[in-house]
Amino acid sequence: MKSKYSGDLFALTCAISTGLANIPEKIALDNVSAEILNFYLFVFAGILSAVSLFNTEKRREILSPEPKILSLIFFLSISYAFALTFGMSGLKIIQPATASFLSRFEIIFTIALAYMLLKERLTPVETLGGVIAVAGLFIFKYRTNMIISEGASFMVLSALFFAISEVIVKRNIGRLGTASFLFYRNLFLVPILLAILLFRKQTLYLPDYKILLLTASGALLGPIIGRATYQMALKRIDISRAALITQSTPLFTALFALVIIQSLPSPIEWLGGLLIVGGVIVVKLSQRS
Repeated sequence: MKSKYSGDLFALTCAISTGLANIPEKIALDNVSAEILNFYLFVFAGILSAVSLFNTEKRREILSPEPKILSLIFFLSISYAFALTFGMSGLKIIQPATASFLSRFEIIFTIALAYMLLKERLTPVETLGGVIAVAGLFIFKYRTNMIISEGASFMVLSALFFAISEVIVKRNIGRLGTASFLFYRNLFLVPILLAILLFRKQTLYLPDYKILLLTASGALLGPIIGRATYQMALKRIDISRAALITQSTPLFTALFALVIIQSLPSPIEWLGGLLIVGGVIVVKLSQRS
């Protein structure tokens, strides 16, 4: 039943799954580089997304792509590759919950880019929300230690590239089928991430089975379950409502990090993180009104 209740449940599932995905990825990053992890993460995501080919309708969509759509998805994959590389580099050096807080800055960048590129107007409340979020970022950059500050830089760059990607998706949403977009994005990301790995002069190798299991878990929880449940939420509730619910992702990340790896942000990190999330919620509430 396509109800608001089921839509809210899918959005909450997305937040939980995405929040949990950060934990196996963080554990794996203690043993491999961000580039190696990203490569294998999307090898597994590509394999898992290929399951769509068993569905007749989705198979027809995937196997009959337009050349222009493929070119667009390839360009988007390059942008996602930079976002993922910066994001994993940030997650490698800071706590999962801190990284998750900073990733919320994607919403602020998306609003700013929509204002600049799509000529969407900023309301006074949206501007206030942006200022609150920037204050949270300021705390991470200038009121914490150098490691957290460096991690914040990586996560903000990641959020910027994710925002660029989402604005492009928004402009072309009517042309991008969900199944084909996920299938080809995951397919394109594998060679692109391999190229980044080789450009960084790293050797491609097969990690031990424990790292591969952690990576497969991250792929299942993030690019597959997280994205799929978000798409299902959008079919039932409006995007602003879904975005509001998924702002709980950092809190789930913090909870899982505490239980699984006994990691928790410091009070100053909580302050900065809650300001970012609070600013984003102010923006999204303004968009709903």
